[in-house]
Amino acid sequence: MLKHLVVNSYGVYLGLKSARLVVKKDGELIKEYPLKNLKTISIKSRGVGLSSDLAYACGVRGVKIFFNDFKSHLALHTLHEHKSVNVIKHQILSEQNGKDLALAKELIIGKIKNQRSTILYFSRYLQNDLLKQKTTEQLKIFINELKTYKMTKDSIFGIEGSAAKVYFDYLRQTRLLGDEFVNRTGRFADDNVNKALNYGYAILLNIIYKSVINAGLNPYFGVLHSLRSAKPSLVLDIMEEYRSFLVDRNIIKLRHQLKGDFNECKKLISNEIFSSLAKKLPYNHSKLSLESIIQRQVYKLSGFLCGANNYHSYVFRW
Repeated sequence: MLKHLVVNSYGVYLGLKSARLVVKKDGELIKEYPLKNLKTISIKSRGVGLSSDLAYACGVRGVKIFFNDFKSHLALHTLHEHKSVNVIKHQILSEQNGKDLALAKELIIGKIKNQRSTILYFSRYLQNDLLKQKTTEQLKIFINELKTYKMTKDSIFGIEGSAAKVYFDYLRQTRLLGDEFVNRTGRFADDNVNKALNYGYAILLNIIYKSVINAGLNPYFGVLHSLRSAKPSLVLDIMEEYRSFLVDRNIIKLRHQLKGDFNECKKLISNEIFSSLAKKLPYNHSKLSLESIIQRQVYKLSGFLCGANNYHSYVFRW
């Protein structure tokens, strides 16, 4: 029973026949899916046709349609999704009941723990034990500070920034990101390693954005990042938990292949990241794909905002 349809072929047409979604190409029927089973349709290619009857039927049934091309993201859904009203109400109330700060701290704790795991994983065969020990101890101090002290958003951001500096300094000194990497640069990066990190984070943003919409949350009302027009603050908050494992680890693995024209590197990076998303990892005494784990974590985060006692970040084993 297919719940999530992904369309990534140019020239495909999606239509409606009775209560079924039909997939056609060059006028020939390729596949049919009962609409009642579908939850999402992800369109990842240009040149995909979509009938207005299908768009309307999806809106009525609450089937979300996503358009992703790694540079941008858009979700098409309607006010028929009345169930999300209660979730969004609690999301906004988090500013008054303190859950925003509790969640912000937990997301950054998860981020630093996963940065520490990345260092330990790739340093198993490195000789500089003193640098490793000093760096991981410093990251533990940051984690303990977040767990111990009452904090504002600014102070949480301050610790997150300090931890990121320690983490990327270690990757630079050990050359785990290659000889070319000097420091972390976001927008306007001119070296391939920073471009690769930025490209990977853009893919991660689309994955989180989809999970947030599926959970009925508003992607623009964050708990840590500031509220600003067109800035998906909650998505940026949740991304922190997964940056190190999903993106940094893959860029470290690919560092020697990120040479020459960066456009040639993009397919390599996206293939590795989507391979990691499909990889099965331990989760609550079971094994699930990382993409499923991310979705379940976002559901739990939504549950925390709506009344559950706590939320725990997913920490990857090293």
